[in-house]
Amino acid sequence: MAMSSDSDLTTYQPDILGYGISAFTSYHAKAQADIERELRSVWYPKTGYSAEEMDKDLLTESQFARACAFRVLGWYALPQLTKWNTSTDQDKFQNMMDHYRSAYFDELDSVIRDGVEYDANEDSSISVSEKRPVHHGRLFR
Repeated sequence: MAMSSDSDLTTYQPDILGYGISAFTSYHAKAQADIERELRSVWYPKTGYSAEEMDKDLLTESQFARACAFRVLGWYALPQLTKWNTSTDQDKFQNMMDHYRSAYFDELDSVIRDGVEYDANEDSSISVSEKRPVHHGRLFR
């Protein structure tokens, strides 16, 4: 199951399905893979978990629904709709792409700072110790 769906896209961009493309279903799994890759490189190495590799099945997917929707919009859906002007003026889809790309990074950073829910002991519940925030650029002793 993907972290987001087309209905999540319409929450943030209500008219996204009205531009001639009726679904962006295949892109939700790609966006999820992008998020998982980002977590493997940015978040997981700083958690201190003993396993060498992050198990994506232990993540709480719902925690990333917004970030995933923003990723689909900014990297997959809106680029299909732009005319890619060669002039310096961007069309509205390019402006929206910039907005959702920025929103994606803000949201993902917010989730990481709040604490990614990761069921490290695989007991089907997330304890306080399994919601580890990562603070970038801070030294902890």
